[in-house]
This record gives sequence, structure tokens and C-alpha cells, in this order.
Amino acid sequence: MPKHGEILLCTLHAFLFSPKGEVEGLLVNIKSKPVQIAVPPPVGMATARAKKPGQRLRIRAHRDASPKTAAAAHPVFKFECFVDKDGHETQEMLAAPQGEEEIKGVVAALHYAKHGEPNGVMLRSGAFVHLRPHGMAQVGLAVGSRVTARGHMRTTVLGTPIMEAKRVNQIELE
Repeated sequence: MPKHGEILLCTLHAFLFSPKGEVEGLLVNIKSKPVQIAVPPPVGMATARAKKPGQRLRIRAHRDASPKTAAAAHPVFKFECFVDKDGHETQEMLAAPQGEEEIKGVVAALHYAKHGEPNGVMLRSGAFVHLRPHGMAQVGLAVGSRVTARGHMRTTVLGTPIMEAKRVNQIELE
């Protein structure tokens, strides 16, 4: 997509969710007027991790002139990129986590895949450590188990940490 939109200096008002629970839009205020910005789900999640309502954003976006938005309650824009104070594209909120992180805790509950197999654990802190069914079989965790896990962290749609574990209690997952 060519970067030809306008720069919007705005204040984040709320996140807009898809029926699947992903962040698909930002409701912002520009000079006290509501404006909606449609964002791809990865951008929505990154923004939800990095910003809270009331914070300022600089976004390059173009007006959505489709027939579906003609009767909208407020202007609708399509996200192009975040920009810095000079109007240059920035990836500050979209940067992928670098390297692995560690999380420690105590298992509060087992987590199950959609077909019923245990595939991870919920820690007392609320964090989810995803091990996949074969990883759960490898490490044999139960409620009350102490866990030290290494892997890549991200955030769920609820704002809680989730780790894709690579190593749990000194066991490398296959």
C-alpha cells in the first residue's frame, strides 16, 4: 500500500474489537471529535500492549471512502503506519520481541487445547505458558508445580502475558 495518507495527531479513546476478540480498530479523538482508524490485528495488539486510552498517537492513515463507511457515525480511516514527530514512519510499537525471556511462577490451573488435551499452564500471576500437548507430556506439570520457563512472550487479547515456551524447568521442548 502506498504511504500517501494524512498524519493524524490524536488521543487514543478506546480499542475496537472484532467478533473474535482481536483489536481491529482504534477510536481516537482529534480536536474532541471521534475518528475511527481500522488497523490490522497485529497492529491492534501491538498498540494495546504499548498504549492506554488517553495517550497521544501520531498515525498516517487515509480516509476510507468505501460505500460501507458513507453513513458512519464518524470519519473512518485506514491505518498506514505510526510516525514520529517529523512525520517519518516508526516501528516503535510494532517491534517484535527480541530473543527469549524467562517467566517464573506456580501453576494455578492447566490449560487445554480445543480438543481437550492439556497444552499449557496458567500461572497464579495470570500468565499463560503454552507448551503444546507434547510439551505437557514431556514436563508433567500439575497444579501447584513451580515453573521456570523460557521462550517468546506476547500479550493475549485480555492484556495478560503469554509465553510460547521453548524450555521448561531445564527441559528443552521438542
